[in-house]
Amino acid sequence: MKTNPWGKIKTPNTELNMNAVLASKESLLEFYWGKDSFGNLLFILHTNLDVKNNKKIPKLNGIKITLGQIESTYQLILTLTSKDDKDIFHTLCMDLLDSTKGIDDENVAIGILLKRLEKWQYFLKHSRNLIDIKQLKGLIGELFFIKKYLLKNFEVDEALNFWKAPLQSVQDFELNNMAIEVKTKSSMNAITISSCEQLFTTLDKLYLFVLTLTDATQKDKDSFTIYDLIKEIREMVGLEYLDKFNHLLLLYGFLELSEYEEFYFKISTDEFYEVIDGFPRISEVPQSIENLTYRVNLDACKDFLVEEDFLTYGEG
Repeated sequence: MKTNPWGKIKTPNTELNMNAVLASKESLLEFYWGKDSFGNLLFILHTNLDVKNNKKIPKLNGIKITLGQIESTYQLILTLTSKDDKDIFHTLCMDLLDSTKGIDDENVAIGILLKRLEKWQYFLKHSRNLIDIKQLKGLIGELFFIKKYLLKNFEVDEALNFWKAPLQSVQDFELNNMAIEVKTKSSMNAITISSCEQLFTTLDKLYLFVLTLTDATQKDKDSFTIYDLIKEIREMVGLEYLDKFNHLLLLYGFLELSEYEEFYFKISTDEFYEVIDGFPRISEVPQSIENLTYRVNLDACKDFLVEEDFLTYGEG
């Protein structure tokens, strides 16, 4: 985590007390970073509305949600119960802040906040673990494809709608009449197919986008982290679609944690292959085989290389 908003907040000496500082001046809602007398990290909402009257409050794994009232001010307090999840908690709090910025109706802002908490309820229940380095490289491949090709050729909303991997689809992208599967690889010119379905589609066309991604260090020229790539895409999508993009990252299983900051990469090449008759793929698998993973040697697939202009003329 690059910033720790709780770092300078002192733990109060008095039991049942808390210390807090204002989290943002840009939100209609009053959010505070805080600590209680046990040193627990808090995220506190002060509002003029009774949150209980709005709708049911979600329950979050690892985070306690309590409601209170001080005179005419209502409180919603998020308390982190596991200090090991501080980065996740910070990401959640920042998401609540970002999702309610620019809202000028307190009731609407409360509704948005509770909907975000519902999404986090699902995420913390089903996707609590960090994605591993292999998944991280796969996500970088998809984000690079979005940045270099989709956002350059399509409207932002359309480009984000094409991204199907966060929705657990067979292929990573569906562009109206075509599917695109993204693969990242190292210097070895081969890719891993994790299921037979990846190289088949019910759409008119199927393409492979292959990104050669190598490990690097911060000192290497043109090296980057996934956060550098995400920052570029956020600038490209703009404020109007920022929440949509962030939500897709969340559905993918990606949380902005400090563990990912140490991984630097470099891109060597990116190529497109058209998956048509003759491309090496397995079409029939015996019923007794439940899972099949295999590698495709791309040196034997040069006849299937295509230019990226199919992205524009292929639509329709």
